[in-house]
Amino acid sequence: MFTNNKLSKAVRLAVAFGAASTAAFTGSVNAQEAEEAKDVERIEVTGSRIKRTDLESASPITVFTAADIEASGHVTLEKFVQSLPAVNGAAQGSNVNNGSAGNATVSLRGLGSGRTLVLINGRRFASSDLNSIPLSFVERVEVLRDGASTVYGSDAIAGVVNFITKTNFEGTEVSAQTDMTGEGDGETYKFSVTTGASSEKGNVVLALEYSKRLPISQGDRDFSACAYADDGEGGVECVGSGTGADGTWRSSAPGNYYTASGAGGSTSWIVDPVTGLNRKLTSADTFNYAAVSYMVTPQEVFSINGSGRYELTDSTRIFTEAGFTNRQSNQLMGAEGTFWGQVVPADHPDNPTRFDINGNAATPTAVTVNRRLFETGGRAFTQDFSDYRMVIGFEGDFENNWSWDTSFNYARYVDSRIDFGRANPKRFLTLTNPTACAADAACPGLWNPFKAGTLTDAMIDYAFLPNSPVVRGVTKQFQANLSGDFGDFELPAGPAAWAFGVERRWEDYLNQPDGAAIIGEIYSVVGEKTEGQYDLNEAYLELSAPLLADLPMVESLNLSAAVRRTDYNFLSAASNTKLGLEWTPFDGLLVRATKADGFRAPSISELYAPQAESNLNYAEPCTNYATGTQSANVKANCAAEGLPGNFTLTSNQASSLTGGNPDLTPEESESLTMGFVYTPFDNFSFAVDYFDIEITNGIGTAGTNNIVTACYESANFSSPLCALMVGPGALPTPAAPHPTSPRRDALGAISGVLVTNANLSTFETSGVDFDTSYSFDLGSGRLKVRLDGTYLENYSYVPFAGEAELKYAGKYAEDQWETSPAAFSKLRANLTTSYTTDAWSATWMMRSMSGVDALTPTEGNTSDSTGTVVYNDLQGSYYYDNMTFTLGARNLLDKKPPYVTDYGDMNTLNASYDTAGQYWYARVSAKF
Repeated sequence: MFTNNKLSKAVRLAVAFGAASTAAFTGSVNAQEAEEAKDVERIEVTGSRIKRTDLESASPITVFTAADIEASGHVTLEKFVQSLPAVNGAAQGSNVNNGSAGNATVSLRGLGSGRTLVLINGRRFASSDLNSIPLSFVERVEVLRDGASTVYGSDAIAGVVNFITKTNFEGTEVSAQTDMTGEGDGETYKFSVTTGASSEKGNVVLALEYSKRLPISQGDRDFSACAYADDGEGGVECVGSGTGADGTWRSSAPGNYYTASGAGGSTSWIVDPVTGLNRKLTSADTFNYAAVSYMVTPQEVFSINGSGRYELTDSTRIFTEAGFTNRQSNQLMGAEGTFWGQVVPADHPDNPTRFDINGNAATPTAVTVNRRLFETGGRAFTQDFSDYRMVIGFEGDFENNWSWDTSFNYARYVDSRIDFGRANPKRFLTLTNPTACAADAACPGLWNPFKAGTLTDAMIDYAFLPNSPVVRGVTKQFQANLSGDFGDFELPAGPAAWAFGVERRWEDYLNQPDGAAIIGEIYSVVGEKTEGQYDLNEAYLELSAPLLADLPMVESLNLSAAVRRTDYNFLSAASNTKLGLEWTPFDGLLVRATKADGFRAPSISELYAPQAESNLNYAEPCTNYATGTQSANVKANCAAEGLPGNFTLTSNQASSLTGGNPDLTPEESESLTMGFVYTPFDNFSFAVDYFDIEITNGIGTAGTNNIVTACYESANFSSPLCALMVGPGALPTPAAPHPTSPRRDALGAISGVLVTNANLSTFETSGVDFDTSYSFDLGSGRLKVRLDGTYLENYSYVPFAGEAELKYAGKYAEDQWETSPAAFSKLRANLTTSYTTDAWSATWMMRSMSGVDALTPTEGNTSDSTGTVVYNDLQGSYYYDNMTFTLGARNLLDKKPPYVTDYGDMNTLNASYDTAGQYWYARVSAKF
């Protein structure tokens, strides 16, 4: 039987989700409890297909309403979701410029976005891009914080983020918002209209939303205006890339003065832009690529979404959902450099070896020049991304109160990309070769790469090509579910419930490269077409059984169990199981636990994404190794490469190869949660949940920085990871090699690191989630306090079999999924305090992240740690008739991101910290 406590929880759930029957409760609790409970609609909550009247289950779930999202002040869902305490590590979003495709992702537990399943109304969509979900269409967000492979299949190892859209919406709501930073830039705009109508037979909702975000340049903030490096005295200095606007060159003739083995003793020379004499490169000559790169990337998003339900009979309903989103986004990075080995023959009239360092005539030789092609304005990457989603289905109830539903979900995205500022090496070689240029009628004339500003518009038109690949993905999903109880058969403690379902899913992926890339005419762009598809069949069974009830210290004891069988057409069939236990010793206390195993098949993009070159940051192990504090192995390896003891680099970026691998096999996981929910009285709750997740056969990459560090720390380059450093000749367009090191390019930077996907990692993470909320009447209004937090006890990562275990908790390190540095804070917490009256409301949120230390600290570094960072957000609203006027600020105190050594992009951990600074916003909305 239902106890009064169970019934009161059902009421709270029904009211929260708008599902209470108007005839359900009359203020009396003296009627029979079972009859009262029947009047409360059972709801399907994320993490289970069994419909229930109680929100609290064995699995830990956090629910955020539309009001919670609005109180955050964000224009898109990206920042709201990524600020949740259960989220850690790196993810794609507006703070990512280098390596971004314009999308936004979420990574629960810091285990990677591919291990967090993103759903819309419990169903998959093809892109998993948070930008494709309009904020104004969301009724609530349910975050399931444990494994859910038995309920949703692959990808739900770390948890699930389920966006529930508005359905029972009547009337029209119009909202407009504008944002601007305290610096007067980075403006964002949002306009939305949501309208709905209902009748006795059904309802329909339509939502339109438009948002626009303007860019902020790294050059617009002091902390990112230049690529900084430690100055050796506890401070920083502006450096940049050794491939500069005036060209860095060396002779191609062995033993020549302008080589490392010659009398000049250097491979980095420039022609002084003032004196015209040849001299060695200095830090003052480097190219500041940061000043022309975006810090916050721009985008423009339009979406239209709708849903409807119609009652065909008393027991059968048809429902449909549809959505379309178009996102136009772009990123801007420093201009291309002639990294392919730009040769200038001896007979070029501007060849600098015609003179010695004093300006006297000398016998010229061919030279290789690395020149920044800054005249183009940079490399621009643009996306015209369209996301489609359509669902049609039927649902109903049998006379025995069993429920059923069946649906077909079609989701598709098309990402049309155009990259500008891409070079054609063949034509650039023609531009510096007098003979070849004279033989080519289209050649606009010889180019002098040793002087800034000499690359003319005609030369740019001749030697640059746009790169325009198209990426497409399709997901088709058929589902059929049936749930109910066993009729008249009941266990001694009450009726058991069950759910059964089948699913068939089809996945398709295509990456069609540009035609010029296919024939090898675009530098560093892979021209191989990649295409793949697979399908799968799944079936699941879920059971919820009450074991004991109405006993001393056992008000209720319930067992839940689930099993799912999955059969991919390219993998062996696999089964996953999950067990859960709910124990209520007395009214107000729920003790819960789950134990589950998980399964994640490689995604289409992991299998078939093209291998491409990316310049990724790393910590250079050989910097000033002769006098540094490096280990004996590092010093010996640096010397073995022929590097000088005072070796330094102007830019710590390694040319790396990223991409898919068709030979991947599935990941496997085991997860455990244990905790309790305490609700001693109305409007107060306190929950604590321990989590432990272990992943084996993990798909990912060892990470550029991890590969470099492990290789150089091993004796005589003996680490297996050294095999992943294949050298500059392995790049799509081979770079000029270093004269003595097979792992480096001509400028000395690590080059040719394989960070393509592989089954090579194991992960184990554990910690504690906690949340509490309390609300009460105060004066003429109501005060509510809510605290959500996560303590990360352990995050252990073994990147490669035989390698040492890396401990990420409380550290900043390279995120294995995004291959970019990120903070793995031990403690993340959000404290929200709000006060609401009939006329106005105010909300104050504090977002806190504990400090982190470098995974591999080095004595003498300027900054190997960050302190605790706290952001303060403030919002106030005034209600007048059907209007709401809102003013607010995010990061009210303009907290700046901390500087950390050796991570060049924005000189901080841009995937973890707020880089834009203080944001002010104003919003007005009206309901009719």
